[in-house]
Amino acid sequence: MRLSIILDFWLILRIIFLIFLIILGIFFFIVFILLRVIRRYYKFPIPGFLTRLIDNPIRRKLIQKPEKVADRMELEPGMVIVEIGPGKGSYTKELAKRVLPDGRVYAIDIQESVINWLKRRIKKENITNIIPKIDDAYNLSFEDGSVDRVLAIACLPEIPEPVKVLKELKRVLKLDGIVSLSELIPDPDYPRRKTEKTWAEEAGFELYKQFRNWFVYQLNFKKKN
Repeated sequence: MRLSIILDFWLILRIIFLIFLIILGIFFFIVFILLRVIRRYYKFPIPGFLTRLIDNPIRRKLIQKPEKVADRMELEPGMVIVEIGPGKGSYTKELAKRVLPDGRVYAIDIQESVINWLKRRIKKENITNIIPKIDDAYNLSFEDGSVDRVLAIACLPEIPEPVKVLKELKRVLKLDGIVSLSELIPDPDYPRRKTEKTWAEEAGFELYKQFRNWFVYQLNFKKKN
């Protein structure tokens, strides 16, 4: 009798937990749809505190591994990299490690809170080849043909004029440089691969390599010959 009561109790708990998960899933689905609708008509940067929430261990270990992203960019020691929208710097750190000892990674954002947070992190971890700075993606502070690689993860679609940004990236990129764009489905601004390819083509790029699965993709572009 007592065992039966215990089993019934655990069954009730499991049912309650299942209902809770269903309600939570519905809530996040509704929020996701609302965000997509809002951001379709009104572009704005993701708040700094949300970038640290989005860059979570599940994403880094299972969905969008920093090591894999870096591998696909064909990095070499001494390269100059620009990362647009570095968030909390997990991908930035991996890039910086790959271009040692003389390479540099410029982590740029328009939000001072993001840059200040990253500055504190690299100071604490004693990383010397990451340079966080506020910069304008429409008018970058880099000279023509001075950058080897550019990385933008879940960032370009939230900018109102992505083609204009890509044209600016083309200006600062070296002749054999690569612009790497990566997107994942949970992002409210998630564009189809076809959309980003169209943007890049309009800006004067051609597809060099692409990597994809059902949840995430990464597109590498080079300047058109």
